[in-house]
Amino acid sequence: ERNRLSKSIRLKGFRKGRVPPDVVEQRFGAELDQIVQERLIEDAYREAVDATDLQPAGAASVTNVQYAPGERLTFQAEVEIMPTFELSRVGGFRLKREVEPVKDEEVRQILDRVLSDFAEWRGVDRKAKEGDLVAVRVAPLAEGEESPTEEAKPYRFVLGTGQALPDVEQAISTLGPEESGAFLVEFPGEGEGADPESRRLFVAVDAVEEQVLPELDDELVQRATGGAQQTTEQLEKVIREDLARHHAEEAEGKLRGAILEALLDANAFSLPTSLIDRYLDGMLRAPDGADPGELRQARESLAPHAERQIKEEMILDRVIEREDLRPGDEEIEARIAELAERSGSTPSAVRSRLVKEGQLDSLRRSIAVDRAFEYLKSQSEIENAR
Repeated sequence: ERNRLSKSIRLKGFRKGRVPPDVVEQRFGAELDQIVQERLIEDAYREAVDATDLQPAGAASVTNVQYAPGERLTFQAEVEIMPTFELSRVGGFRLKREVEPVKDEEVRQILDRVLSDFAEWRGVDRKAKEGDLVAVRVAPLAEGEESPTEEAKPYRFVLGTGQALPDVEQAISTLGPEESGAFLVEFPGEGEGADPESRRLFVAVDAVEEQVLPELDDELVQRATGGAQQTTEQLEKVIREDLARHHAEEAEGKLRGAILEALLDANAFSLPTSLIDRYLDGMLRAPDGADPGELRQARESLAPHAERQIKEEMILDRVIEREDLRPGDEEIEARIAELAERSGSTPSAVRSRLVKEGQLDSLRRSIAVDRAFEYLKSQSEIENAR
C-alpha cells in the first residue's frame, strides 16, 4: 500500500511517482495503517462467512481489534444471521373462499356514473346536500364582524367531492339559495406538524343545482360506450361481468391472506432485528427535519406489519424453491402475450417496455408466486361460499 501510494501522490520537493516509501510512511503512516487494517478485516470477515453456510442479515459489528504492523490481526465480529427454518406444514388447512355476489345496486351505481356524463343540472329551492352543484361566495371575517369588508370570492363546485374544507362544506349544507352566514372554520396549520387554526368566514350560497340523469336507452348506451355496446342489456352484462371478476379477485386476495396466516401459525420462526430495521428504512423515507419522536412512533407502529411482510415473502420463497416453481421462458412469453392482448399491443412491444422499466424480474416473480399459491391451495381443503 505504501509503495502504491508513493507512486501516485504529489509532495512538495518530489516529482510525482518519486516520493520515497519512508517519506510516505512518515507523512501518512497512521492513515495507511487504518486502511490496511480495514481491508484485512473485510477480507478476513468475507472469508469466514464464505467458509460457512451462514447468511448475514446485515453488516457486522467489529470489536476487540488487535493489530500492529508485522503482527497477526485479530478481531471479533458480531452479526445477525438470516433465520433457518423448515416448512413442517404447508397444507391440510380448512379454508374458505367467499365470493360476494354482484348486487343490483352496484350495477345501478356504475350505470349512474355512465349517465352522469350526460346529465343536466337543475336549480332547486332547498338547502344544499352532497352531490349538489353549488355557487357560493366566501370571504374572511374580522373579529366581531358579521359582514365582510372585502368582496367575497365566488366558487362553483359539487358538494362531497373534497374541493372545499370539511367545515366549509358543512356550513354550505346549512344554507339554501340566497342565504348567508358567519361560520367558524378550522384550517390546517402551516408547516409539517403545525396545529390547526380556526378562522371566521362569511359564506353565501347563490344557487343550488341538483343533477338530473337522462333516461337510459340504447341510443345513449351507444354514445356513452363509443359503440362498444349497442343495447342497455349488453352494457349491463359487461358491467356485471366486470363486477363479478372484481369480486373474484377480492376473494382470491383474502384466500391468499388466509393461507399465509395459516402457514405463519404452523411454521413459526423469528427474524433478526436488523432485517426488520432495513425493511422499515425502505418504507419510511423521513424528510429533513422530521420529528424524531414521530418517526420513532411510526417505526414502532409499522414494525409488526414489516415483520409479517418479510416472513410471508420468505415462506413463499421457500415454497417456490422447494417445489421448483420458477417459471420457464415459455411461461414468461405466454404471460407477455396475455398482457399484450389485454392492452391491444404486441408481445415484442410489451417485452421491450418491461425490460426498459426493469419489470421483467417482477413479472417472473409474480408468475412464481401465482404458481406457489396454486400449489398451496391444492394442499388444503378450500370451501367455495357465497
